[in-house]
Amino acid sequence: MRKKVYIMGSAILIFSLLLFESYFIGPQSRDLKESIALKYETLQKYERFIREAETTEEAIKKAIEQTDEIKKQIITENSRFLASAVLQRKVEGLAEKAGLKIISIRPLNVVKYETYMGIPIYFDGSGDIKKISEFLRLIESDKMLIKIDKISMHPLNVSNPKDLRVRIQISGLSKT
Repeated sequence: MRKKVYIMGSAILIFSLLLFESYFIGPQSRDLKESIALKYETLQKYERFIREAETTEEAIKKAIEQTDEIKKQIITENSRFLASAVLQRKVEGLAEKAGLKIISIRPLNVVKYETYMGIPIYFDGSGDIKKISEFLRLIESDKMLIKIDKISMHPLNVSNPKDLRVRIQISGLSKT
């Protein structure tokens, strides 16, 4: 009889453990698993955010370095007249270096931006296509930040089409 009581007690104990696990521990463990999964997803979002923030910081540092490099390339004179004179002198030097004949160089109206001003000048010169292309190459490779806004070329003389007249609007950048 004792044996039956032990077997019955064991069966009741096993049955009560199964009921306890399925009705009490089971739902709590599912809730706990869902909570852990939610917190893990949130943690992954924060990790991605931190990685992206580091990437953004690196991009900002590169942008600051590039801005510093560009600041070195602008005209340093604060007066628009002096800045125009510096740009005219630079263009004149580049034209002479390329072998172009200078007909005229004159300043145009300054274009104001928020913290900078565009210093445009008008260049009128003549030479063959090799000299003109050398002049354009010198402008492009110069350390000063110079931009060609407009350019036009046409033959000076119909009988000699190799001799060209070139008119260029060139702009430099200066701090306001």
